[in-house]
Amino acid sequence: MSFDVAGLTGKDNFYEDFNVGDVYEHARGKTMEPIENVVITNLVLNTAQLHFNEDAAEKLGGQPHRVVFGGVTASLVIGLAMQDTGEQAVEEVGLDKVRFRLPVMHGDTLYAFTEVLGKNDSEEFSRGHREVGEIHFKHYGVNQRGETVFEGERRVLIKKRAFSTFGLEYEDPETVAAVVVAEERVIDTFTPKRAAKAKPAGLIKKAAPKSVKTKPAKPAAPKAKRVKAKVVKKIAKLASKAVHPKKRPR
Repeated sequence: MSFDVAGLTGKDNFYEDFNVGDVYEHARGKTMEPIENVVITNLVLNTAQLHFNEDAAEKLGGQPHRVVFGGVTASLVIGLAMQDTGEQAVEEVGLDKVRFRLPVMHGDTLYAFTEVLGKNDSEEFSRGHREVGEIHFKHYGVNQRGETVFEGERRVLIKKRAFSTFGLEYEDPETVAAVVVAEERVIDTFTPKRAAKAKPAGLIKKAAPKSVKTKPAKPAAPKAKRVKAKVVKKIAKLASKAVHPKKRPR
């Protein structure tokens, strides 16, 4: 059984599809579960008790509930954006200017927005890859109340539509060119299998028609929608006015 690998990813998230100033509202949201926070906090040996000790959170931190570890918040927000900004990635270059504007509690639901800050496909930014370009994204995480809880800038190398993995194992340009020529010759000289000899019409038996089972078409995966730049301004405004929320009733 064979399938088209390219069919596993989107058709509209290559380097050429991003424009500076574009703003994306990503399709999915995710509710923060206690297990996601506590398990990862303990796995990475984060010893800040406000992330896993409910009693300490109330007595020491003045919070009625545990506060989600920032690494989990960042991972969740960027993860929500990855279908649109990471499917065609060949290398993650960097993540910086990370800001946690408000604490995230268990049960909060986060949504992701992305703004395209810049793009560059010059050779100095390609880091040795061919047919790629660097995209500079800014990701925003917003909770169910419309409050900005996370901001972070990310640089990533994205494939162009002409990207190919063929010849990547060879570093010498002359060798790559020779391999490409050899491949083209193989394709040109390839001949399909010979068809079976036709039988006289009188000897051909017609098969009885069979019922064909059809599978229902799978629904298309939800995609991000582009929104007006004023959405980012609204998010930034909320972030600038962000304050710690009042204690919630237990």
